[in-house]
Amino acid sequence: MRYWSTRGLAAPVGFQEATLQGLASDGGLFVPETIPALDLSALAALDYAQVAWRVMAPFCDIPEADLRMLCQEAYGPHYGGEVAPLRADPWGHVLELFHGPTFSFKDVALQFLGRTLNYILTRRDERCNLLVATSGDTGSAALQSVVGCPRLKSVVMFPKGRVSPLQERQMTTLLEPNTFCLEIDGTFDDCQAILKELNRDPEFKQRMRLGAVNSVNFARLLAQSVYYVWIYLRTGRPLQVVVPTGNFGNFLSAWLAYKMGVPTRRLALATNENDIVHRYFRDGVYQRGPVHETLAPAMDIQVASNLERFFSLAGGGDRVADWMAQFEKSGKLETPRLEGPEMVSGRADRAQILQAIRDYHEQVGVVLCPHTAVAWHVARQLPQIGPEVVIATAHPGKFPEAVGEALGQPYPGHPALEALRDRPRRAVSLPAEAVAVRQWLEGLSD
Repeated sequence: MRYWSTRGLAAPVGFQEATLQGLASDGGLFVPETIPALDLSALAALDYAQVAWRVMAPFCDIPEADLRMLCQEAYGPHYGGEVAPLRADPWGHVLELFHGPTFSFKDVALQFLGRTLNYILTRRDERCNLLVATSGDTGSAALQSVVGCPRLKSVVMFPKGRVSPLQERQMTTLLEPNTFCLEIDGTFDDCQAILKELNRDPEFKQRMRLGAVNSVNFARLLAQSVYYVWIYLRTGRPLQVVVPTGNFGNFLSAWLAYKMGVPTRRLALATNENDIVHRYFRDGVYQRGPVHETLAPAMDIQVASNLERFFSLAGGGDRVADWMAQFEKSGKLETPRLEGPEMVSGRADRAQILQAIRDYHEQVGVVLCPHTAVAWHVARQLPQIGPEVVIATAHPGKFPEAVGEALGQPYPGHPALEALRDRPRRAVSLPAEAVAVRQWLEGLSD
């Protein structure tokens, strides 16, 4: 399997090289030359780790025995229990993806990706500095993914004051020698722009051995696609999922599962007031707007990087480079209708998020995080065509302030997360300028 840049100017590479590079040297995103079809009948009786290596193997140039080992390490006893349990409710199911070490769906991919990167680097006798932009949950999951991986350092940029206090503590209180936090005086989009600018400089990228574990890294999307295959295997029904999404990676992972041959009835994406992807699927216009601070900060994004990958894989082809140049210049892009199953979208504002948390708690007796509440609200607004699976992306204990406001009483949160309040914090404050981050990175010692 070879991987090509969506911009078409970088040389094609194998899976291991694409995973190490993260972003292509021309500023594009790596996409596979083909999407192999799955033999779903061969997966029915397997556990999650076994399904994962079977799904990912056709995309990888890693020996099968080694890939099996990596999946077992990521999703075996180390994960701490069920990776992706399906909980029934009156409308279908909720897929709980928050049972990993940082209580976020990002763990499902990053526990695999960190081990895979360390495996590749060990075989090559190389090291890598992972530069990460986060709007919330990716940061702590990216930092945790390199714990015990001596070949890796993880440097996380997050927008100062624009992630939840608990998400910030999860990042800044992890004091491992190979983990670092940069609080950027700007928005997530500023962090993402810095990441892309530094990766566009091939000399700097090579000299600093920069890699990425954001959803710009295709290996992360591939690992996330596994749980959509898992939904079909466990329900026996065509996919009808509602996916909360910010950078579009989680939704694109569902679309990848569809392209692999998973029967699919409807894919629905859910956003908050930062509704750039909702507006694109509603109107066919991808247009940047101001970033709004919300109760669901992981969605506080107005440039959804993985739409570029979708444009390429869903029929955009060699037009994508021109499309993205147009978007980067004007902040607006119109595209023809692209390939896929029924794809719909919706949004939830602050009041609707709070109401969804209240309503679900009253009707089911379970508390949702704000991001999952966005998806549940959107699910209730869509025409009902059968049982749905709502993707639950985080433990509600990560957002005690929002949940407490919704329920009208203090919410205790998760004990492991509350214990972080008394731990020392470590972060470096920098302006939202690529040159400032570049200078700081150059000071990293080997």
